[in-house]
Amino acid sequence: MAERHIRTTPKGECVAAAEPVVARSLACAAAAVLLGALIVLVDRPLAYYCKQHGNAIHDAIATLSSLGEGAWYLVPSLLVFVIARFIVRRPAIAARGLFVFLGVALAGLACDVLKVLVGRSRPLVLFREGGYEFWHLQLNADYESFPSGHAACAAAAALAFAVVAPRYRVQLLLGALLVALTRVVIVAHFLSDVVAGAALAWLVVVSVERTFTRHGVAVGPAVCAGGGMPPSLFAQRLFGASS
Repeated sequence: MAERHIRTTPKGECVAAAEPVVARSLACAAAAVLLGALIVLVDRPLAYYCKQHGNAIHDAIATLSSLGEGAWYLVPSLLVFVIARFIVRRPAIAARGLFVFLGVALAGLACDVLKVLVGRSRPLVLFREGGYEFWHLQLNADYESFPSGHAACAAAAALAFAVVAPRYRVQLLLGALLVALTRVVIVAHFLSDVVAGAALAWLVVVSVERTFTRHGVAVGPAVCAGGGMPPSLFAQRLFGASS
C-alpha cells in the first residue's frame, strides 16, 4: 500500500506524493549493495590516493570539512525555536526551527550509536598498521569510522533546510555533498563511511518530517488550504498555537 501525503513544489504548489513501500525497500537494497561495493573495491585505493595527493590542499579542505560539525546547525536552529516559540510567538517558524534541530540531532545521535556498534577502523589504521577491519563495541575513536558523523550532520541539515526552503535544495545538497567528500580527501573516513552517513541522514529527516505531518504540522513553505489535518493537541502545546 502506498503512503500518500502532501508535498510542496519549489513554487509553493501543493502536490500529493506517493511513496510505495516496495520502492523504498528497493532503494535500501540498492544502497546496501553500493556500500558493499565501495567497501570491497573502492575505499582502500581511494584512501591511499587521497593520502598521497591531498597534502597540498589539506588545510583548506579541513576548514571546509568543519562545516560538518553539528553545532553549526544545532545551536542556531534551537535558538530559532526558542525565540519563535516563547518570545515572538510564531508557531510556524518554531516548528521549522525544531524540525531542523531534530533532524540534525537525531542523525548525529544515530550515527554515534552505529559507530560503536559497527567498530570500523579509520583510514589512519590502514596507513599505520595495514588494518582494514571491524572491531565491534570498541570505545576507541580509531574504530569509529562508519558512518561519518560529519557527513550525516551536513546531509541532515541540507535535507531539512531543503524541506523548509525547497527553492534552494540543489545548492543545499551540493554543499552537503562537498562537505561530505572533504572527509574522504583529508582521509578521516572512507568513501563508504560518508555514503552511509548521508543515507542515515536521509532516513532520519524523512522520519522526522513524517512525524510532524502525522501531528498536522507543515514544515514546508506552503500549506494546502483545507488539504491537511489540523495540528494535534500535542503540536499546539509544543509550538504555542496552530502551525
